[in-house]
Amino acid sequence: MSRGRLGLALAGMLLLALASASQGQAHALLLRTTPPSTQSLDQSPAQVQLLFSEPIDAVFSNVHVFDPQNQPVDQGDSHVDPNDDHLLVASLRPDLPNGVYRVVWRSLSTIDVHPDEGSYLLFVGVPVQPAVLAQAVQQNQNTNTPETTLARWWFYVAASLLGGGLATWKLVISPLLGPQPTELRRRATRRTHRLVIAGGVLLLVGTLFAGVAQAAAAADVPLAGALGQPLVDLLGRGRYAAIWWPRFGIEIAAVVLVIFGGLEGMASESALAMLPAVLLTTSLTSHGAALRSGAGLGIVIDWLHVLGAATWVGGLATLALLVPLLARASDSNDPSNGSSHGPAPDWPLLPRVVARFSRLALAALVVLALSGTVQAALEVGSWAALVGTTYGQLVLLKIALLLAMLALAALNTWRGRAHQAAGTGRGLLRGARAELVVGVAVLAVAAILTGTPPTRDVVPAAGPSSALAP
Repeated sequence: MSRGRLGLALAGMLLLALASASQGQAHALLLRTTPPSTQSLDQSPAQVQLLFSEPIDAVFSNVHVFDPQNQPVDQGDSHVDPNDDHLLVASLRPDLPNGVYRVVWRSLSTIDVHPDEGSYLLFVGVPVQPAVLAQAVQQNQNTNTPETTLARWWFYVAASLLGGGLATWKLVISPLLGPQPTELRRRATRRTHRLVIAGGVLLLVGTLFAGVAQAAAAADVPLAGALGQPLVDLLGRGRYAAIWWPRFGIEIAAVVLVIFGGLEGMASESALAMLPAVLLTTSLTSHGAALRSGAGLGIVIDWLHVLGAATWVGGLATLALLVPLLARASDSNDPSNGSSHGPAPDWPLLPRVVARFSRLALAALVVLALSGTVQAALEVGSWAALVGTTYGQLVLLKIALLLAMLALAALNTWRGRAHQAAGTGRGLLRGARAELVVGVAVLAVAAILTGTPPTRDVVPAAGPSSALAP
């Protein structure tokens, strides 16, 4: 087996295994309540039933009913129906007095483990009050907690350093340094190796933090409160566990390969081949996985988008780290700075690195632009929603930041070509760092978007009957 094929084969098998967990949809939206909230009931019901659009988790889903004095009137037996995992049920105390009762529910989709919560009213022996009903019905998608947003951004940044750093070394830096073990190659290798290992360690720690943050969100407890039964319940079974454990295992394997195998040879190639599988794990719980039709396409589009961003941002971090070293080498006109085809003293090393990285960044940009356009079409759906919803406005902000990155990239390319005449890499270094800062901001916006309900999942404001049909 040739170099790297073993890693590619392993990554391919892991991709297939993870993709098998992607069947289904996401966001367990409340479809119907029994009894309905839109009519007056002659007597108190024996139980309430809530039907959701997706299977819901029996451990992290519950419903409770409260009287006008905010006292519980259910019998504390909230559960998911054993014959229908879309149905949440709770029994009520018998012979409740007439009045208006509030039903409060919380659900956790078993598909994407995004928690949702809401409430509605029951009118027992009293007329339905439309004004009160319209104000009281609530359905909130509670997916954008600060901890889960931080965990997602942490994942994006760390995966970029590990994957983007490896890709930039393999495709850009190493070929231009030549095969000989020069002092320049040794110093560049040490710096890049440390960066990639730092990214890998951050990725492992971030994945652990993501598990705790998700458990806290699922159980609706503080972060410290998740360290116990909520974390055991989340990682001991279900779809999230089926994604989290393979992700953590792949990350460990990739980091170990880089630590002990270095940046050259089959070890690093295998580690690089594993990164797409790691990135796929986040797409399996993305908005793309929540599409009512074409969830597979949504997952692939999101995966390509994340892959392009990680390559670009991680490459920028590598470039910013190595620019001072490469600039000094270019200024010294060291003949050992030539490529594997021989030195090119009339065109120093740094401009060639910038030119080669620009091609890699352009490929990443094309992937980002195409996948982002498809994502916007699928998840926003209209120009009005693009400018009139929180999700659409975040998409516009992300586009603006990407355009800023593109402008900085063009400036940095020009600075790289002008390096020989200028005799310094300071301007290029400042530009690369500025582009990297904007790239990290793009990843932050992407992390917020992941927890923000897309336009297609926003319940229409036409009244409670549209959301809670009898």
